[in-house]
Amino acid sequence: MKITEISIKRPSIIIVLFIILTLGGLFSYTQLGYELVPKFEINVITVQTVYPGASPSEVESSVTKKIEDAISSLESIKKVESTSLEGVSIVMITLNNGADVNFLLTDAQRKINAVVNDLPDDVKTPSLSKFSLDDVAIMSLAVTSNLSEKELYDLLDNKIQPVFARINGVAKVDMIGARNVKFRFLWILRKLKVMA
Repeated sequence: MKITEISIKRPSIIIVLFIILTLGGLFSYTQLGYELVPKFEINVITVQTVYPGASPSEVESSVTKKIEDAISSLESIKKVESTSLEGVSIVMITLNNGADVNFLLTDAQRKINAVVNDLPDDVKTPSLSKFSLDDVAIMSLAVTSNLSEKELYDLLDNKIQPVFARINGVAKVDMIGARNVKFRFLWILRKLKVMA
């Protein structure tokens, strides 16, 4: 009942109090910064290996398994997931919280370099990278055509891919596939911050 009494007997105190709270809230709101996609770290290392023209089963047996065996002795591993697609192997290593990602990336590179000679001759050098939400592909496109494989590849590689790469905001366009007349474009937008 004390608040009610003060509100009735001295309304000017309540008005001043609400004005102070409102101004404080407005000031705090103007100082608040936010992003469209908040920045936070995910302790994940990805190993991508391109094996042109290989079927998913061949990629899994001759590339993915060997890479998994090589990195299995890394410290602070929480989980290892792998995907074997046509012509490409992707191994994702999830690390424990608090793990030093840069040190483990170097250690993983060393272990993979030790097994590179065991991989088939056509396999490209495995590329390691720290996973970042800024690098996630935002669009994948598949292309089919009645053109021959070479004509379609030349059309996509020389005419279409450069046009997409010049679009404002596109950081990278990757073309995967060449043997089966299906291509996938991966679009990765540059990190865009929206500040208030």
